[in-house]
Amino acid sequence: MLEALIRQAEQAGLSPEPGFARKELHWLAQLHGSRLTGVLPLREGKQGRSVARCPELSQPEMMALPKALGQTQAAHFLADSCGVIALLPERAGQEVDPKTAAKHLAYLALLERAARAVPELQPVLEVLRTPDQLNELRAELARQGAKATDRLSFAVDGLDLLESELWHPWWRGFRREVFGRAAPKGTMLDLSSGEAVTPAQTHLKLTRLGVGAMPTGASLVGYDKEAFGSYGLQAGENGAVSEENVAAYRAALDQLLDRAPVLGQMKVAVWFDHRQDEGEALIQALTNPTTLEQAANWSWDDWDDSAPTEVLDTPEQQEAVAKARAQQLLTALRRGEAPPALTARYFALAISGASGRAMVRDWHTGSLEHLAQAVTTWFEDLAIVNLSGQRAKRPGFSQVLLSIQRPKAASTSLDDYLKPIRNLQLPLWRAALDPQAPLPLAAVTKVMEAHRAQVMSGAFSEALSREGDSTEKARIYTRMALLRAYHCRKARRQLAREQGGFLMSSSVDPRHPSPAYHCGRLMYLLAQVQEAQGGDINAGVVQRYYGAASSTPGLVLGRLTRLSQHHLAKIARDKPGLAYTLEQDIAAVWAVLGHTLPRTLSLEEQSLFALGYYQQLADSVARRKELAAQRRAAQAN
Repeated sequence: MLEALIRQAEQAGLSPEPGFARKELHWLAQLHGSRLTGVLPLREGKQGRSVARCPELSQPEMMALPKALGQTQAAHFLADSCGVIALLPERAGQEVDPKTAAKHLAYLALLERAARAVPELQPVLEVLRTPDQLNELRAELARQGAKATDRLSFAVDGLDLLESELWHPWWRGFRREVFGRAAPKGTMLDLSSGEAVTPAQTHLKLTRLGVGAMPTGASLVGYDKEAFGSYGLQAGENGAVSEENVAAYRAALDQLLDRAPVLGQMKVAVWFDHRQDEGEALIQALTNPTTLEQAANWSWDDWDDSAPTEVLDTPEQQEAVAKARAQQLLTALRRGEAPPALTARYFALAISGASGRAMVRDWHTGSLEHLAQAVTTWFEDLAIVNLSGQRAKRPGFSQVLLSIQRPKAASTSLDDYLKPIRNLQLPLWRAALDPQAPLPLAAVTKVMEAHRAQVMSGAFSEALSREGDSTEKARIYTRMALLRAYHCRKARRQLAREQGGFLMSSSVDPRHPSPAYHCGRLMYLLAQVQEAQGGDINAGVVQRYYGAASSTPGLVLGRLTRLSQHHLAKIARDKPGLAYTLEQDIAAVWAVLGHTLPRTLSLEEQSLFALGYYQQLADSVARRKELAAQRRAAQAN
């Protein structure tokens, strides 16, 4: 994993050197000579400009810096907050707190050292040491709405100091002089590269993880406990990685985590050895399926996997090409067209924070072709019809996860809401990346608990009514899609082992071999008989009998069928066409079931019952809509 991250850092042009990092810059103070000429905002929305090689000190180095500078506090070099550099208060009219003022002095002391070796930094030092110019800088930042926590740096005579490499040699020498440690006895083999190196004693923390990590960052590799030592080795010697490789993997992972999607209570960082943009578009499809639609009029002749990525003028154009290629790839696979050898490989790291540590939850690698097939299969398994007889919108991964249980109450925090399903996020993610992986039975258990309660309370019928809430309707579609995906995955494994198995249709299927599925269909049709008489009888039937019918159909459905004959006779007097249709539908289901109903149903069979109930409902509603449209068209003619 570390080796793959280091290769990614090299591919992305990130700094492999300790003491350098990618940072976000919000403001640039512009100087002409030793005079401040203005402040340039670099913020777009909430984001600033990303600087690929920004000087950085780790937490242990920050703690050691005051002693080296003869100061009481520490500061970063060249780029720090507006509060530290310009003494900008957190709120207008407030005094700067003593700690920030002490950090300002440390910033000046560090800048003074650097200016002795890099004369281009001298104008910045003079501006900050001139009270009038410092006040002018602070006033201009305040006027433009800068925050004390925003990052600030300088440009002198048009030279952006952070983007310049003038200060790099001094910075490397300064860090070696101040923070250099005694080398261990001899060299050791780097775990990430296999080369003989002097190992870093401590590893840099990840700063873009979030999801459970401390604000100061989380350690991916750490040896801060006595139990982590062995054979007399100290700290990083127990798992040797050079400082350069530590800096490289941290830079790559921070960049990936900065744009990684949050899935449940973890982040998923995915990268590719080439075809990065196309691969990212496929991953984005899992989290936000609306980004991909069918691509038309395309042939594999248009795809050249060995060619370099197009050099385009803008990031927007590059993103558009990547999205188009991902659409083409998915469309071809959906059509059953075999792609050429897609040589790109992907690396997927699921990670979350646990206080000061970063916990790797999952590590997955494979080919781009395998990933595209996995994404295609994932959405095929989740396909389900809606009440219009069309395929429901594809759910994103987070929507699938959150649909498993009841909606979150406003008073419940997201962390508390996710706790009951926290153990399901990894099995679902693995299933999304591997078409052969099963969906967890625990997810079916949770879905069935929520679904049964929703049906028996009447909320299910209410959500699927014409006036129903669209969010709840989407939740129902996603739950049914997840149940279908569970059975499709199980059937595919059975078919591979020649143990039978039946791939479920996304719509009602009279050929389904499970009696439990047809019991669900029958339950809906019997409820329809009650509804056809008007009033609120249907709600009573479903609420009173659904739970018992889904677990012990033999005790319930036969009796309800006998009662329905009396109701059908009444309906036939006023609506003979409707009575005939209902009678034919019920007879068709009984023909499949035969004369014996299952006495009890297992949890898996209860989920098939739920699917049969829903798919029969969707089919009946879609047929009614179609007949109504035909009648309107006939009247119009």
